[in-house]
Amino acid sequence: MQMIAALTMDAVVYQVTGMCVVFCCLGFLSLILTASGAVAQRMEARRKAQADAAKAALAPAPAPVPALAAAGEPTPAQVAALAAGIYDTAASAITPEIVAVIAATVRYTLGHDARILDIKPVDPAYGQGGRSSVMNSHFPVRR
Repeated sequence: MQMIAALTMDAVVYQVTGMCVVFCCLGFLSLILTASGAVAQRMEARRKAQADAAKAALAPAPAPVPALAAAGEPTPAQVAALAAGIYDTAASAITPEIVAVIAATVRYTLGHDARILDIKPVDPAYGQGGRSSVMNSHFPVRR
């Protein structure tokens, strides 16, 4: 009887020691991952700041918006300035890389050069709806 109690106590000590080792290793890995995540975030923030600084250095100064006329009606110069600002904002959403990909896709699809008349950004809801339909096709409704 005493031998069974001794074996049981040895087994408990063995299991507790093993659990302590496992938890210490998990804690150490958690610290390493947290530290590496913080370093990666700092590096990404530094890279983003450098990219923003480079963009700011290359970006032209915005055109001054003329003051409103006394009657409250916008002048033709004000309308032109607003239209130019809207056009610049919309044009900056489509990068030259995206235009190149679209042109290559059109050429590949048609088999010859084609004239692209206009490229406009699409509402994000359009893409979300497409992804939703694809996901729903993979997971049929369960009853």
